Amino acid sequence: MASEIHISSFIVHAAPSAMPDLTARLKALDCEIVPAGGDASRLIVLVERTSDRAVADTLDAINALPSVYSALPVYHHAEPAAALAEPMP
Repeated sequence: MASEIHISSFIVHAAPSAMPDLTARLKALDCEIVPAGGDASRLIVLVERTSDRAVADTLDAINALPSVYSALPVYHHAEPAAALAEPMP
């Protein structure tokens, strides 16, 4: 098990016509996708990685995808992986 878990979200702005292909490519990168409130050109992308470097690598990979105008980080949280097994207070 990884010693840390990093949870991040990004806003991805892309060509609306490319969304079906982009969604498939994001899923191949092990990303979770949430529609961005009815905006056909934006997605909220959630990632869970084992390091901040892996988060940055994923962000770089998303920005390199065809039809992506930009992918910007919105949120990042890190904590020990063992904390995920602890009950919530």
